[in-house]
Amino acid sequence: MRVERPEEQRVPVVVDVPHAGEWIPDDVHEEMVIGERVLRRDLDLYVDQIWAKTTELGATLVASNVSRYVVDLNRAEDDISPETVEGGKRILRPGYYQDRGVVWRTTTARTPVMAGPMSKAAFKRRLNAFYHPYHQTLREEIERVKSQFGYCILLDGHSMPSMGRKGHDDPGRRRAEIVPGDVEGLSCDTTLRWLVEEHFREKGFSVRSNEPYKGGWITRHYGQPQQGVHAIQIEIRRDLYMDERSFRIRREGLERLAEACTALIPRCGELDEEALRPSKRPRF
Repeated sequence: MRVERPEEQRVPVVVDVPHAGEWIPDDVHEEMVIGERVLRRDLDLYVDQIWAKTTELGATLVASNVSRYVVDLNRAEDDISPETVEGGKRILRPGYYQDRGVVWRTTTARTPVMAGPMSKAAFKRRLNAFYHPYHQTLREEIERVKSQFGYCILLDGHSMPSMGRKGHDDPGRRRAEIVPGDVEGLSCDTTLRWLVEEHFREKGFSVRSNEPYKGGWITRHYGQPQQGVHAIQIEIRRDLYMDERSFRIRREGLERLAEACTALIPRCGELDEEALRPSKRPRF
């Protein structure tokens, strides 16, 4: 992973990008039964470039270099199926994907990734090598910023196909250009979602919150408004900045998005601090 801190943390913001990485260790690659081109379809390619100037605005960037086909950092560590890990238990919970859980057995198009289930020992090694270090680092950065400002805003950076695919919740439907996800108001103060919506609309993008993505495990897990941690997932439509078939960057589109995302960071620091600090009142 990469952890990029500013010389001075001027705003209470941490940006994390868990799915832009492409690196697959040789031993993991040997276990896969899938082509290179298919592997790139489910990655959030180049999103780390969109958020690359985060530190220049006084915020912190945490980005994974590892492919989500090695380990999906936006899943719970027990989100597996017996077909993925030998002896694994199938847990039915909202936001759990099982075959596309913390280790993907199939792609979103149901193409097999693995020839068979991995051993518990191999699964544990993979978590210890990639999953736990990423989340330990992310927790430490959130706590560092929270200790400085009294609260922390986590911007969880992702990208999405322009149309819902087979295997998605919205197959064949064209999506908004920007989709903020706050788990229907549970992962952050509402003023943060309003700010994100307003900001991107002012920049000329179409925006539709929580549809089709309400926020993944990172947003749900770290977003604890009562404890002063406000997390919002920001999904960007891929055709805005790249060709979805060839994966070639559309430079003008990427630069436009980078400017818009960079400009959001200082605006987050203008929100009402009292509303974002830990609350002693029950949240209804």
